[in-house]
Amino acid sequence: MGQTYRQFIEANITSWDKMKDKNVIKSAEKFKKKMKSGNILGYTQTHDEFTIFRNDKDWDEAVKGGKEMKWVKVS
Repeated sequence: MGQTYRQFIEANITSWDKMKDKNVIKSAEKFKKKMKSGNILGYTQTHDEFTIFRNDKDWDEAVKGGKEMKWVKVS
């Protein structure tokens, strides 16, 4: 069984710097413009969704509680 294009492009994304999908990067820029100072933007590879976290504590709890979500901090 072969891989889909999306699985190939985002195979093992461990940091935002390795993201290659231009559409996802454009979406991230839109979210960054809406964020307040001190917020953290997270991207889940499992659901292909962005989430804005209020602070580092919220981010750490989400990552710790949802390892299967494959969270990546957008920088």
